[in-house]
Amino acid sequence: MATRFSLLLLMLLAVAGCVGTPATGERQYLLPSASQPVAAANLLVRVRLAGYLDQGGLVVETGATTLSTARTHRWAEPLGDQLQRALAHALSANAAGTLTVRVTRFQGTADGDARVSGDWHFQGTDGDPVGGVFDKRQALQRDGYEELVLRLDAAWTAVAGEIAADLRERGGQ
Repeated sequence: MATRFSLLLLMLLAVAGCVGTPATGERQYLLPSASQPVAAANLLVRVRLAGYLDQGGLVVETGATTLSTARTHRWAEPLGDQLQRALAHALSANAAGTLTVRVTRFQGTADGDARVSGDWHFQGTDGDPVGGVFDKRQALQRDGYEELVLRLDAAWTAVAGEIAADLRERGGQ
């Protein structure tokens, strides 16, 4: 009888353990441009994220003043690290100095765009500091978080291209 009771108890605990463990269905995302290797360069890149972006979930605007952070659609590594690596790769051959980028928006919008906004400041090894602002939108071609990540990456790549062009034009390198 004690053996049967012990066996029954073990089976109930096993079933309870399965029921109590939810399947999260969590998906993790990386920016494609952040997968490029960064060559050793004379450029120091610093990326600072707005507080609400400096966490693990993808962010979507749900209204004019409201945001939603995804619980099951998350960055596979810190967003700031990915943005920094992608930017350093895009600019490493072109600049010497310190580039500081402040990202104030990196999210999906309620009207179906990916939006990347912020400002940047570059101090070259010689010359005056230069800087600028950016606000890029990329229309989502289809629904889903994967599409959002791809459009955010495209917007970030465009930002990097504009910073590089601005530095060349102003002679900030």
